[in-house]
Amino acid sequence: MQRVTVAGLSGLLALTISLAAGCTQVVTGVGIPVPVPATTTPASSPDPPVVSGPRSALNGDVIADECLLDAGQLGELVGEPVLVPTQTTVDRGDGSSGSACYVDAATRSPAPVVAINVYTPQKGTPADFIRTQTAGGRRELDGIGEAAALVDIGAGTTLQLAGTRYLVTITVLGDEPPDDAWRTAATAALARLPA
Repeated sequence: MQRVTVAGLSGLLALTISLAAGCTQVVTGVGIPVPVPATTTPASSPDPPVVSGPRSALNGDVIADECLLDAGQLGELVGEPVLVPTQTTVDRGDGSSGSACYVDAATRSPAPVVAINVYTPQKGTPADFIRTQTAGGRRELDGIGEAAALVDIGAGTTLQLAGTRYLVTITVLGDEPPDDAWRTAATAALARLPA
């Protein structure tokens, strides 16, 4: 199992990866934040998945493997080859931890380009959660799941996708993929969710 320690440094993260063999490797990359509801106070840590502060309306780490897309599907989404997605445990400086699926670009690794998280809302349905969000730079994406929206996070875009039971977020750093690429990835991700 991979464990990652995350510390913020002016928009960059220093990641310390402790591998099962006991080796430690320091990797610098761009943090992939999860958009927070605009009606609450920002969390002290922008690192996904946080289930306190603004995201307390969501339960994180609800499935063991959040890598709902394979490297080929993710490469199509971001328009470049990527490494195999990895479910990674993230230890934060405040003592909390969580997990997410992280994906690095293949030709410029380590360079995180995608993060996938799966949540359940504490109240209502995943579609209700998406429809009540008012974050700036947000637009609906019709024709996917129960509801879907794209949220501009500054460093990239996050797709918030509602299945019947789960809320999936797919964050892409860099240029925003075209809507058709989002729809293809979203359809594949929904098909991999547990019933």
